[in-house]
Amino acid sequence: MMLLCGLALTLSSCEDWLDVDSPSSRPVKDFYQTPVQAEQALLGVYNGLLPLPEYAVLMSDGRSDDVWTEPADDKQRDYVDISVFNPNIYTTSTLNDAWNDLYAIVARANLFLEKVQDLDFQLDEDVEVDVKSTFLAEARFLRAYAYFELVRYFGRVPVALHSLTADEAMTTPQSEPKDVYAQAIIPDLEYAVEHMQDVAYTCTGEEAEVGRATLPAAKALLGRVYVTMAGYPLNDTEKAELAKPLLKDVIDYADETGKYWAKDADEWRRIWISDNDNKYHIFEIQYVAEKNYGNPMVFLSVPNVGTDYVGIQMSGNRITCDTGLEELYEEYPSDVRYEATVDPEDRYFTKFFEHKIKRAELGYSDIDGQIVDRTYFPINYPLIRLEDVMLMYAELEGPTTEAVRLVNRIRTRAGLPELTDADKTEEAFQQRVDDERRRELAFEGIRWHDIVRHHTYIERIQEKFMRMAADETGTIIRPTDLNYVNNVQEGTYLYPIPDTQMKAKEGLYQQNEAYR
Repeated sequence: MMLLCGLALTLSSCEDWLDVDSPSSRPVKDFYQTPVQAEQALLGVYNGLLPLPEYAVLMSDGRSDDVWTEPADDKQRDYVDISVFNPNIYTTSTLNDAWNDLYAIVARANLFLEKVQDLDFQLDEDVEVDVKSTFLAEARFLRAYAYFELVRYFGRVPVALHSLTADEAMTTPQSEPKDVYAQAIIPDLEYAVEHMQDVAYTCTGEEAEVGRATLPAAKALLGRVYVTMAGYPLNDTEKAELAKPLLKDVIDYADETGKYWAKDADEWRRIWISDNDNKYHIFEIQYVAEKNYGNPMVFLSVPNVGTDYVGIQMSGNRITCDTGLEELYEEYPSDVRYEATVDPEDRYFTKFFEHKIKRAELGYSDIDGQIVDRTYFPINYPLIRLEDVMLMYAELEGPTTEAVRLVNRIRTRAGLPELTDADKTEEAFQQRVDDERRRELAFEGIRWHDIVRHHTYIERIQEKFMRMAADETGTIIRPTDLNYVNNVQEGTYLYPIPDTQMKAKEGLYQQNEAYR
């Protein structure tokens, strides 16, 4: 019998679901006995994030107006079907894997919260922080992030805030998106904001190594949630006012501490080198050069390249920069982000491809010997960056002095001129903010969600297909691309519920309308 989405887990042993080394294979009921074990389990929840950049590339960027895809061979490829809005994508493994992996995070977090809630940490008297509360806050942050991705990709999804048996999972219906936010995402993030600190802690109350979620990450994510809810499809505009103080707090914290900001263009290029991991991102997925612990999207997004770039053979996929984004970069030849993001010749995205030539040009040693296979790329993947926070805040504020300052700060660092007076009308300013989001955050899984919440995804994607179907004279030379225009309809901002989930128990779930 196929269980639904990983909501129900047969937790016979700790190592059945934890991606961290366990001191034993004792049953779960015997595992959560000490703070050390609780910290191990928390890291297991974090490790559930490891596959998520793959879905950011395929299901967000690949669906957006920033990316153009071409079949690399005559084989069926998920990334092509997703990008052309194939209405039959409910059978693709990518969607099913995304659903399962996100719900695996939920299941791990649920179990952690249940087991740690009553655990006595018995810390030394000189430890001032409530470590248990910070641990619970981190788990709730991660659960909120998983549900946020689920509701943005799939819409009506089942909600479970405790561990479910198989029978319970088979009777848990979908919840409306507004209820997923109200019941799971917002309460979890509000708890995280209340109980997190500016740093994370070990089980003994010492400051943990960087890389785990902290108070700025919780505020930034809650701010992003409110920004999303204020746009399409919920259009809950009151949430915009709730987002502003959260985003401003993060910006002010970064200014006061000097964190997260690359001071000039050269330093910005160095963000995308693994030696600088944990330095510039508010929250990121951690990777190392070990088998199955590297960043999966690097191999996925790079075509076949020569050994002067990397010693292993890459995927050969053709996930490239669309001409619309290319033209936006080319408005300012001085923009250093262009060649740091896109290969100027083959137009694939190089931002996360830490190849030999890039490292040598930036003065870093060769790590190619560590890249044994596709699972070894060590570059971290940002889930929340300061620039994203700054631009969300500017979008909400409109052309105020502070918002203009923030946009100019990003532009001038990249080599662009400051905004002109003509850019400071409301309409023009919003366009400049949108342009900077595209240039600054390209290939970070953000663009698709932006055009959805602005409710411009239909016109933008249809225009992309029409542009690629015609030559410079307007003559249709690629009729297949023109046919894709008809695939982009109202409701395709969501993906279909994966077929495996629909068939697990007939009638339990209702398919999203665009795919019925």
